[in-house]
Amino acid sequence: MKRNKKLLVAAAAGALTVAAAVPAFALENEFHGSFTAYYDLSNFSAAGNDGGNTLQGIQKSAPTENYFVQRARLGYTAKVSDQVKLNTKFELDYTFWGNSSYSTGRNQGGAIGADSVQMETKNVFLELNYPALSAKIGMMPYNDSFKGILFDADMAGLLFSKDYANASVAAGFFRFGDNGATLGKNAYDMISLDAKYNVNKEFKVGGAYYYIGDHRTNPDQVTVAANATPIGYTSNGTKIFDPADVTITAVPNNDAKIHNLGLNFEGVVGPVTLTGFALKQFGDLSKTVDAKGYALNLGGKMALLGGTLRSEFLYVSGGKDAFYNPGGAGGTEGGGFYDAEMIMLNRDKNAKTIDTAIVYDANNVNQGVIMGSVGYDHACTDKITSSINAGFAAVANNVNKRGTSDYLGTEVNVESNYKLNANTTIGVRAGYLFLGDYFKGLDADNPYDVKVLANFAF
Repeated sequence: MKRNKKLLVAAAAGALTVAAAVPAFALENEFHGSFTAYYDLSNFSAAGNDGGNTLQGIQKSAPTENYFVQRARLGYTAKVSDQVKLNTKFELDYTFWGNSSYSTGRNQGGAIGADSVQMETKNVFLELNYPALSAKIGMMPYNDSFKGILFDADMAGLLFSKDYANASVAAGFFRFGDNGATLGKNAYDMISLDAKYNVNKEFKVGGAYYYIGDHRTNPDQVTVAANATPIGYTSNGTKIFDPADVTITAVPNNDAKIHNLGLNFEGVVGPVTLTGFALKQFGDLSKTVDAKGYALNLGGKMALLGGTLRSEFLYVSGGKDAFYNPGGAGGTEGGGFYDAEMIMLNRDKNAKTIDTAIVYDANNVNQGVIMGSVGYDHACTDKITSSINAGFAAVANNVNKRGTSDYLGTEVNVESNYKLNANTTIGVRAGYLFLGDYFKGLDADNPYDVKVLANFAF
């Protein structure tokens, strides 16, 4: 018995010695996320304006919709140390309550019974932070240095950055798409270079360069003779035609090489904080079309009567100088201008899957945009904050000579939020758009939109 006790003591001592020799591995699990649900009453979303055409969403006797939307985003971070983290984010949302149940697909499952498979993966990336260099590797959120008018999306890539006492630099490579038979040959890629410098405490300047190369393949164009009669059907009901009635035309691969070069700044002049940028595009949109787009912006804000007065101006070229916006299958990857705080004139910051706007992106159907806005934010109490905004927009180049003017319209909107606690707010946002003479002749109703929102973040 005495011998056994000695053996147990020796074994315990050996185990402690081994444990002491191995570094501790403490993994911190961080969970965060958000939930939003809102009720929407509008005569604008009913018309299905998806940004493809500025005339969509504008009509006479526009029907009024009322619907509910919800979205949850869940994030998990595995933190090994202050230097190493794995970041993930997932999304679950319903396009609208009542859309479907017992189904499979993104945004589904909002009807009675639910039971749908629809989780979306937003981000999965490794984050490394060291004094010599920081890096992000994987599918990450990334936006341009020009208020998002070029791109603002989740994308797969490598991003390296370094901070100095008065400056920062970053360089990245991102793969937007790749659909060729040989991986990497027909890819859709971006190279990014970004630098910022603090001239002093009140003035910062920056420069950025984004090279976007799109060499993706395109499917063949299939044309069926007008008088052709089907000779059969596939199992899913697709018509089968005699090959003699079908013409197949090869479509050339994309051959876009667009350079985006710009400067930005932020500075304090007296009581006013100014921000702005100038961005120029050059290169090739295709073998026969040059990239000539450009954009200019100036924004400002100042304290006034216990609140904040804001203003933004944006000019984006159109026509033969049409601005290029990269995009994917969703068509939502960039070009929105949220700083104007519009609901219908620009994309709404609160919109989820149902996302509509007169000026959906900076390209604006090759017409560009001239836009100005002014807004005022005020904390009425320690729990209530309110805002009022007004904005106007016109096309920079009325390519198709629509209406009797380039003027798209003027929007006025108001917003108020009540903070239930540090994590939860209940709010109302409403807007009305006075259509301009660009839409003259349609005898269309002026659009309006009212939302009642509940937001939770943790």
